[in-house]
Order: sequence, then C-alpha cells, then structure tokens
Amino acid sequence: MSLLLLHATAGAGHTRAAQAISAALTQLGDTEHRVVDTLDCTTSLFRKMYTQAYIDLVQKMPALWGYVYERTDTVKPQSRTARNRLAFNKVNSRAFKHLIAEVAPTAIACTHFLPLELLSDLKARGKLAAPVHAIITDVSPHAFWIYEHIDHYHVATPDGARELMLKGVPPDRISVTGIPIDPVFAAQQPAPAARAALGLPEQPTVLLLSGGFGVGPTAAMLASFRDCTTPLSLVVVAGRNAELKAECERIAAELPVQVTVLGFVDYIHQLMDAADLIVTKPGGLTTSEILAKHKPMMLVAPIPGQEQRNCEYLLENGTAVRLYDGGDACHHIARLLNDAARLAAMGRNAARIAYPDAAHAVAAALQAVA
Repeated sequence: MSLLLLHATAGAGHTRAAQAISAALTQLGDTEHRVVDTLDCTTSLFRKMYTQAYIDLVQKMPALWGYVYERTDTVKPQSRTARNRLAFNKVNSRAFKHLIAEVAPTAIACTHFLPLELLSDLKARGKLAAPVHAIITDVSPHAFWIYEHIDHYHVATPDGARELMLKGVPPDRISVTGIPIDPVFAAQQPAPAARAALGLPEQPTVLLLSGGFGVGPTAAMLASFRDCTTPLSLVVVAGRNAELKAECERIAAELPVQVTVLGFVDYIHQLMDAADLIVTKPGGLTTSEILAKHKPMMLVAPIPGQEQRNCEYLLENGTAVRLYDGGDACHHIARLLNDAARLAAMGRNAARIAYPDAAHAVAAALQAVA
C-alpha cells in the first residue's frame, strides 16, 4: 500500500487537512503514506504567483476575489477557460507527472483542487489507474473541485453533497465525512482545567484567532477593550505574523484586562478547551476544529466566496454570531459572555454539526481502496 496525500500551500487549511489525514492513518496503523505539497512540483515563478496572488487578492482586494469566486463557480471542466487553465498548469508542473511515476501510489487523496485537475487529466489519458479522492475543505464545493475522472468526494455537510450532485457528481461517489481535522481536537477538556494547565487566570476567557497568516482585524478588536469593565481574560494568537504580535503586545500593555499574546503555537486545541468563546475568521479547518470542541464562535471578516459561505452555514445552524465592526468587539463579546443560556445553546449546536472523526473516516476510506 502506498498512499499519496497531496495539498497546496495556498491557504493553511489545505495543508492542515492533509496532515490530519496523515495523523489518522498513523493511528490506524498505516505509516506507508507520503504528504506532498503540489506546488513543490511546479516552477518557482508559478509557485510564487499561485500563493502570493491569492494572499494579495483576499487581503487587498477581497471584493475582486469574491467576484472571481462566484463567476468561476459555473465554469465546466470542458469549457475553453478550463482547458486553457489546464494547459497552463501542466506546462508549469511537469515535475508532478514524474512524482506520480516515482511514487506509483495505490491511492491518492487531494485536499486542494490543483492536483485534482492534473490527476483527472492523467486518468483521462490512461496514464493513471489509482483511485483519486477529493477532500473538500469548505462547506460549499466550488466548481474548481469538480472533474470527471475523480473517483470519490468527501464533503463537509449533507448540503455540500447535494450541491455536488446538482453539479453533476453521481451520489455514489460522494461521502459526507466532515472536514478532516487533527484527531487531537476530538477530545474536550473542561475549561477550568485547561486554563489551569496553561497558566491562564480563572476568568471567562476569549480566544482571538488571526489564522496561520495572521490576517483579520485582530489589533482593532484588541484595542476595543481599552474601556472594558467586564472581568475577562483574552488570549490572542497572531500566527506567523510577527508585526501583528508586536502590535498586539503594545496594545495589551495599555488594557485593563488580562491579555496573553502568542505567535504561532502547536497547542491550539488546548487554547480552544480553555476558551468560553472563540473569535475567528470562518476558515473551513479552523471552524471545524472549533465545532469539534463544542465551542461557540464569533465570526469576523469572512473572505467573500468560500469563507462567506462557511459563515452563513454556521450562522444558520446557531453555533456562531457575526461581528461586523472589529472596533466594537468589546461590547458584543461582553454582552455574549453575560448570556450564559445563549452560549450554552451555541455550544450544543456546535456539537450537533461537528465531525470530530472526519480524518479517521477519510483515512479508512483510503485504506479500503488502496
């Protein structure tokens, strides 16, 4: 058995989903697999363009990204636009074909759509026989994920499965598994015990997440607590954004509440356990992790397109509220913390729609076909 897990570092969630499946495979007793960033098989110029263009669009021109997302959601794989995109991607990823030949995988899982496009083309031309599974990392399957020769799709929700069927994917090629998250998120620790283990004060605790790239209105939200009179503790995770971390530390020094500012951490599951409320952008992986922890969410600055759809799903299911103005975060957070009944209901709703064992479900499906 030789499983190949393909992702792309255009957004941290795709990588984390592949890593989660890898962890689940290891727990299931299968270590014969390999995790590969598809962009490592592309030219340096293509790789830089692919990642930087996405980051620039979502940070500087989110409305344009939303427009592109919606317009391309109807593009068919047989269209001229799709054929031109495939030709461009193939020219810039010749090493990808060599990777497939070298590994000779018995099954392939993709947590990003770029390898799906290339693999579907290989299968169409009789160059690949191994089954290919797509693991969609947001609640809504965009047309970029849909290719004729993909053997199976793993989606986040029943509505996502219906959306795939409406876009032409046969129902017997779809499984509702949830979005794969690291198995460590499947267990919950009581908040007081988690706070004690982390050395945090025993107070209502709010976790402010900015994502792996450290984007969003984190500094503005933190600054809104300058006149806070509600007893609470804030934990800020700035990710890999060193400038944001330094800015948050400067702001925290002037606040009347307890603040812990962190950079990139590998114990986010423990911080989630310690929190009574988690404020985050609605990325597919992060919100799936929070759901598995049965925690209420406050959602900020969704990227138009995939994050907006994630946001709407969470709001509709009653596990989240929306914060529109980061500069008024203190008011809305304090009001929600004082509504214990609502927080409890949001936590129950999170538990209802969570898929904490998604990574194991996908891993088991891959083992069955490899």
